Amino acid sequence: MATPRRGRPARDARSGARGSVLALLAVSTALVSTTQPWVVRQGVDAAGVSTQESWTGRELAAPVVAVLLVVAAAGLAGLAWRGRPGLGARVLALVAAVAALGLVVAARPADPTPWWWVGLAGAAAAVVGTLMAVPPAPRARRSGGAAPPTDPGPATGPEVEAHEQARRSDEASWAALSKGEDPTIAPARSEEGAAGTMSDEGADGSRVDPSSR
Repeated sequence: MATPRRGRPARDARSGARGSVLALLAVSTALVSTTQPWVVRQGVDAAGVSTQESWTGRELAAPVVAVLLVVAAAGLAGLAWRGRPGLGARVLALVAAVAALGLVVAARPADPTPWWWVGLAGAAAAVVGTLMAVPPAPRARRSGGAAPPTDPGPATGPEVEAHEQARRSDEASWAALSKGEDPTIAPARSEEGAAGTMSDEGADGSRVDPSSR
């Protein structure tokens, strides 16, 4: 039964490592796409000469390169560090990946080239990878923690007294059975003994000899 509890942290660690590797590959793909033209426009100038203009991803979305580098650096730190520093680095990588995806979407030209789609896919894959790298929170932490147990105190009342009397009666019955007596007739014998004792005494309290009757 304890094996699943020990195996879950190992599975989370492997999933986090795979997510970090996926994020690094996605960032590399997105960075390559920023060096390629995201939009190409062709036209004809006043002299009738055909012209062609192109803008790369760095020209359309200059901040996206810096943000992708932050994702890569934070992802590497998350792989190298353990504990809270590593968790903080992975969360930073996730936030930066989401920001990079937003910048790529905002820089979408009217007629994008396939390289813009490559950059979009790389940024989206970076978000997925960094999300996989962040370990899930424990249930108790997600639910706000378990409530501490409270002591209701000793219970009192007629039901408790009746239960206590029944318990004592059971103990007395078991004690009689252990002595070889019948607990159902023990009270009758006690009453007969008490009656015999009273009959052996006179009205003035003196003892009467039964043989003189």
